Order: sequence, then C-alpha cells, then structure tokens
Amino acid sequence: MTHLLALDCSNYNLSVALLSEQRLYRYHQTVKQGHSDLALSVIADLLQQANIALQQLDAILFGKGPGAFTGLRIAAGIVTGLGTAAAIPVHGICTLDAIALNLPQESGIAVLDARMQEVYVARYQNGQAANISVCSPAQLQLQPEDVLAGDAANLFSDLPQRFISCEPLAENYIQLFQRSPERYPRSDSADLLYVRDKVALTTAEQQEQHRA
Repeated sequence: MTHLLALDCSNYNLSVALLSEQRLYRYHQTVKQGHSDLALSVIADLLQQANIALQQLDAILFGKGPGAFTGLRIAAGIVTGLGTAAAIPVHGICTLDAIALNLPQESGIAVLDARMQEVYVARYQNGQAANISVCSPAQLQLQPEDVLAGDAANLFSDLPQRFISCEPLAENYIQLFQRSPERYPRSDSADLLYVRDKVALTTAEQQEQHRA
C-alpha cells in the first residue's frame, strides 16, 4: 500500500501522519480539547502537501484505544466519515501497540495515563501483548528487569532509570500496519477499545484522594 493516512486523538495531542509514495508527512501538537476543530483541516493540509486526493488513500488507520474517551470517539467519527465518503477501508490499532515500539526489542510494559491515578497497561514480548488492563501503578507486578514505556512518567517517579517517556504517534500506526496488516483487520464501524467504562472520580473519591 502506497498511500496511508493515520490519526490519533487518544490523549491531549492531535497526531496525524500521511504516507505517500514512501514519503511521510506528519503533524503532532498538543491541542487539549481541540481535536475536532483541527483534525479535518490538518488532514486536508497533509493531503495537499502530498498532492493526492482523499480517494487515492489505500487505508485509514486510527488509534482505537485505550485512551481518553472523548478523543477516541472523535477519531472514530472522523475516520468513519472519511472512509464512508471515499469508500476507503478503516483499520483500528491499539494505542499500547504504538507505545511498545519504544521498548527494547518491543519487550516490557507499555502504559498510558488513564487519569484518576491509574494507567492502562499491557506486558509485551517481542511486540505481542498479553491482556490489557487498567490499575494503579502500585498494583503492577514488576520484575527487576522490567522496562516501562508510556506517557505516565509522573506516576512512576520512583523508576526514572527504567521508564521511557513516549506517546502514541500516528506514524507508529503506519509502521505497525505496514509490518503486520493481518494483525489489524478492517473495521468499518471503527470499534473502540475502552478497557474500562468509568470516566471520572466521584466527589467523594476526589476528596479521599486529596486526603491521601
């Protein structure tokens, strides 16, 4: 496949990448809550830079989670709309798979900030993940040799030498899909990987956390 578009809105960043004729065009900026306002214009700009039309894309890739609920839904809505309008297949890719690319030999523990003092986590061995879960950092069963990677360094301040700070990048999805397209099947409904269904602490839980 020579033309691939990838989108990630799973955290505070908007990450977009376009592969066209072996050249990579990319955009990655912190936007807080501005994903929906900027994503389409960024995609249009990258297509213009590459001098191709939306209809020339071979596939659209997106970060399906885990991650921020609103951001995941925004990404799913955008790629579904573009894919349907231009008859382009859509493929969801796990955000933790992108994080795992930063681990030595893609082996170790990938984590993403799940808010509420918890992380989404999966242990990887040569790029293959065991089950994905959500827990507090204290609940992780770490081995002395474990290396961690992700965007939650502030929650692992006691492990500075073992933590690789990184975030899911849209170009990571292109790399993963090119390497193993069969691992990421077509998903026209843009199914999401939430892992949990609780999005915020209750008032009582917030007060208890402040007291701790």
